[in-house]
Amino acid sequence: MVAVEGLRKRGRLLGVSLRVERGVVGLLGPNGAGKSTLLALLAGRLRPDGGEARLLGHAPRDPKALPLRAYLPQSPRLFPHLKALEVLEGARRVKGLGKGALEEAVGRMGLEGFLHRPVAILSGGQRQRLALAAALMGDPPIWLLDEPTAALDPKGRERFWAWVGAKREGAVLLALHHVEEARRADRLVLLKGGEVLEEGSPKEVLGLRDERVPWLMEVLYEEPA
Repeated sequence: MVAVEGLRKRGRLLGVSLRVERGVVGLLGPNGAGKSTLLALLAGRLRPDGGEARLLGHAPRDPKALPLRAYLPQSPRLFPHLKALEVLEGARRVKGLGKGALEEAVGRMGLEGFLHRPVAILSGGQRQRLALAAALMGDPPIWLLDEPTAALDPKGRERFWAWVGAKREGAVLLALHHVEEARRADRLVLLKGGEVLEEGSPKEVLGLRDERVPWLMEVLYEEPA
């Protein structure tokens, strides 16, 4: 479903290869590891300097790939003068979706209480919930999400992961902000210096009882074990 072969971006990504048929793939790594660059390349926001990527057989910048993916950057841009509902209505119209898709997104992320508030007065967590609802509305087969839970409170994170859990088909690639969320993924990919350091199931990467987490903190994040 998502195929990456030798994908490179000068100065940021040195040649990553991976294949994701379905399920949740978590990207772990320190700042500058290449997580955001990889997701932006797959979303067609950046042009690669080498290698190739395919989303259901289409190049990321192919117009046919656009409705196949949901992309949420690390700092999503929302127009501050619009009300939350207006943001969602705009996303719905761009995607050509019915009202039911909007209502589902509102319910998934718990937006009912602030739909008529301007974005400018929303908290950071509320804005992130809104951005997720707009991006994931319609449940496209491929989700590309850069630290989607970073600004969310525990309740918001649980709502997000419940939506991920309800996704029966397709692939979710996300840069993880919280190491403790890594066990929710089906597969983990460790990135450092623009290269894949290791990949495997959460049990393989983190250990059966998280015994490899100190190693991860030291090797990936350069924090003392």
